[in-house]
Amino acid sequence: MVYIPSATYRLQTSPNFKLSDIKAQIPYLHELGVSTIYSAPFFCARPGSEHGYDVTAPYDINPEVGTKQELQEIALELRQRGMGWLQDIVPNHMAYHPDNVWLMDVLEKGPQSYFYTFFDIDFHHPDFNGQVMVPFLGDPLEKVLEQGQLELKFSDKGITVNYYDNAYPLSVSSYRPLLEEAQKASGEPEVTPLVAQSLKELQLHEGEESINPAAWGNFKKKLHKAEALRQALQQVIQRINPDKVQLRKLLNKQHFILCHWQETEKKINFRRFFTVNDLICLRMEHPEVFEQYHQFIKQLCDQELVQGLRVDHVDGLFDPSTYLKRLRQLAGPEQYIVVEKILEGEEELPERWPIQGNSGYDFLAWVSNLYTSKKGRRQLTDIYRRLVPEAPTNYEQLVFDKKMFILTNYMQGELENLLRQLQQRHLVPLEPEDKWRRALAVLLTAWPVYCIYGNRFPLSRGDMKVVDEAFAEAHKQAPDVEAQLKHLHTLFTLAPEDSEETAHHKLYFVMRSQQFTGPLAAKGVEDTTFYNYNRLISLNEVGNSPDIFHLETEEFHERMLYRQRVYPHSINATATHDTKRGEGARMRLNVLSEMAEEWEQKVQQWLQITKKYTSEPSNNDLYFLLQTLVGVLPLNGEVDDTLVERVQEYLEKALREAKVKTDWSAPNESYEQAMKDLVHQLLLQDEDFIHSFQPFFLKVAHYGWVYALSQTLLKITCPGVPDVYQGTELWDLSLVDPDNRRPVDYDLRRRYLQELQQEEEKGVEKLHEELLHHPEDAKVKLYLLHKALTTRRDLQPLFDQGQYIPLQVQGAQQQHVLAFARHHQGQWVLVVVPLLLVALVDSHHQPLGAEVWGDTAILLPQHAPQEWQQALGQGKLNATGALPVAEVLKTFPVALLTATNS
Repeated sequence: MVYIPSATYRLQTSPNFKLSDIKAQIPYLHELGVSTIYSAPFFCARPGSEHGYDVTAPYDINPEVGTKQELQEIALELRQRGMGWLQDIVPNHMAYHPDNVWLMDVLEKGPQSYFYTFFDIDFHHPDFNGQVMVPFLGDPLEKVLEQGQLELKFSDKGITVNYYDNAYPLSVSSYRPLLEEAQKASGEPEVTPLVAQSLKELQLHEGEESINPAAWGNFKKKLHKAEALRQALQQVIQRINPDKVQLRKLLNKQHFILCHWQETEKKINFRRFFTVNDLICLRMEHPEVFEQYHQFIKQLCDQELVQGLRVDHVDGLFDPSTYLKRLRQLAGPEQYIVVEKILEGEEELPERWPIQGNSGYDFLAWVSNLYTSKKGRRQLTDIYRRLVPEAPTNYEQLVFDKKMFILTNYMQGELENLLRQLQQRHLVPLEPEDKWRRALAVLLTAWPVYCIYGNRFPLSRGDMKVVDEAFAEAHKQAPDVEAQLKHLHTLFTLAPEDSEETAHHKLYFVMRSQQFTGPLAAKGVEDTTFYNYNRLISLNEVGNSPDIFHLETEEFHERMLYRQRVYPHSINATATHDTKRGEGARMRLNVLSEMAEEWEQKVQQWLQITKKYTSEPSNNDLYFLLQTLVGVLPLNGEVDDTLVERVQEYLEKALREAKVKTDWSAPNESYEQAMKDLVHQLLLQDEDFIHSFQPFFLKVAHYGWVYALSQTLLKITCPGVPDVYQGTELWDLSLVDPDNRRPVDYDLRRRYLQELQQEEEKGVEKLHEELLHHPEDAKVKLYLLHKALTTRRDLQPLFDQGQYIPLQVQGAQQQHVLAFARHHQGQWVLVVVPLLLVALVDSHHQPLGAEVWGDTAILLPQHAPQEWQQALGQGKLNATGALPVAEVLKTFPVALLTATNS
């Protein structure tokens, strides 16, 4: 039977938060109601890695994080508490780093390396003479040589070429001339026999088809151990280091070529993660790579140290469907498996995959869109155009333009490689090359989703629908290459005259192209468009789109019914390590869609105030900044130096991601500084701004925290497995990473939880009143989370298998309520959350009781029980066909009721 978590808690393991730290939090997490620890990658990674996705060795736990013994101790304690562990794994890429032993073996031994085919490297690229790029120099190679920044070194690990802290191994064939040189240069009689013996051993290695890493390692140690020989080699190395010609000659003979990091923007001969040079991708489609990479992961599953796996960036794999079948076979039928997957618009997760679902970005988007006003869409669009005349008006066109910008400025090498593969396989003619290049670029850019997953012809109807949509957009964008696009379209289907070889080449192109449509979407949309289109930045979120904006209650219910039917155990996330802003900040900003007119008046005032300090920032960047301030301030509106610094650091990243006034490769520091100074001036110096901003902010924040409670309850009770991102038991107003990886104060949370349990014993109504009166300490969220999670854990079969039943609401305020029931084998829960509160109550009151709700009532299904129990309290409610909202939401603004058929 598959392990299904009741609720997961995501932890970012790192040198600052180790396995020992996790162990210390298990009692608290269990008390909170969490069933499963959901860990970031804990495998060996780049030294000091804060996130773990830059894996250097997938066959061990990072010693900076902990040991296998500590994991075994944790597993034992989790088992005793009926808890489990969900582990994030990274099959698409590894760190391009000297600690990556497999990769360094390739750099050292070339085709004689056992790992030669493990990495997605094109050794036949016409521009690189069989050498793989090492793109980490700060200047072009000639300049680096001129400045004497490269240095040969000799240690027991062999001879390396060093650039600052990075050391790359010299090829096996480089040892012979160096040893012969050492023999000539040395006057020591004992060196000659040592060199002769070494050359003899070297010849054996050189003749092997695959050089044994252990034997070669011993050879290098022996060289270093022989003192006379070591000194002779050191002398040769010291003579070569200052000799630029000799050093250059030696570098030309390596299996790698050192180059400037920006060279990969125009040409590249390895696949990387997005546009990140220091993450090199694997050929996971090869069975030997899959087996080697997953050996330790299999051990963890077999030894029951983990109960689930979360697959990072499944879209990067050449054949995700086959990968997941292999992973299921390797992990076993009981493992809970989810994939990280961004779904665009109406896109759905392939139903045939042997997994439990995805990591929850879709759920995050649906809840956010539920809490955005439909009416506000047009109002905010018009306001954005008025206040930011230079603002882009067509979002879809902006997406296309920004994706094309990324492709032509940062991924030109990837485009050229794909075009060359088409030409080499005779799928397109060589001429006119510029037209074929443009047609291919437009097609990749027009792709409407991250990727499709077809691995055989004919492609599925769903896949072909995506293909046809992409070509329709491509034709619209580039009528000048119509003929080329029509031909490219034929590559996605088989023709009767196609040979077996042609069919193979076509399928290869289809699958290979999809490894680049995903990175292009991620960089062009999430990391560029989302920092340019600032109409309402809460919708600029991983998995969401400003183009969707709003979901009606019926549409939300439809999505939940579909989720229940297809992937009922997919993760329900509301914050992740990838989100652009915290879950509470997002909900708060959504309130602006209900207060559009007042927002416009305020922004006009604030834009005037900014002119006192600087005229440099664009209105678009200022509009982004003002929304950021609304989202990030603590609930009481208090500002300190730490907050100002956080916003300033965030702005630097956001402005560079936008790539308009500044960017990562050529930072415009004076522009960035003007924006940073403005943050300080507005928040800490300008009384006019504070007097205008504070009252408006407090009003928005009031509705925002009630929506944040609603979001929390929906996450826990809707179909799916709720996930709590570390620290978000309290208000989450964080910004994009690294801000959302700040240390979490677990002592405070543990103390709050104990206080809540003590206070509840004194009386629930009084506790509710106190919590709602002091929302700034966030105990109200912790209370809801704890009560809802423990209720869910107590009723897990209901939440795992229960029907999702949308409920009708009638009465004067019916449009302000969303309600549904879950039902399984006589057990029921009923969930009620408020909507569109700005028009319902003022910012000094809660949506509670008869005065607000009047005759509004929730209609119950015919077979529903009559007696209901408040899970957020101790009250009982009796119903004959309907429940009055005034009673359901009498003391608390959201409700979770339980009942049993007698």
